[in-house]
Amino acid sequence: MTTEQQMILNFPREIKIQCLKDALEQDKFGVFMGLSKILLDAPLNEGGLETEVIEQIHNEHLNKNS
Repeated sequence: MTTEQQMILNFPREIKIQCLKDALEQDKFGVFMGLSKILLDAPLNEGGLETEVIEQIHNEHLNKNS
């Protein structure tokens, strides 16, 4: 795991969620996907996020923009 990945995983949960939302709001889908991969690949006890949380963020963005 890279230093950058470890840094992201060390962020508080709320910051991780906000980063994902911000990436989508700024139309930076590649950033959203990269962050999602890091957060989904990591175990929850090491800073990862649940699949359902990331899906919900994505779905809320899609519903907001449809």
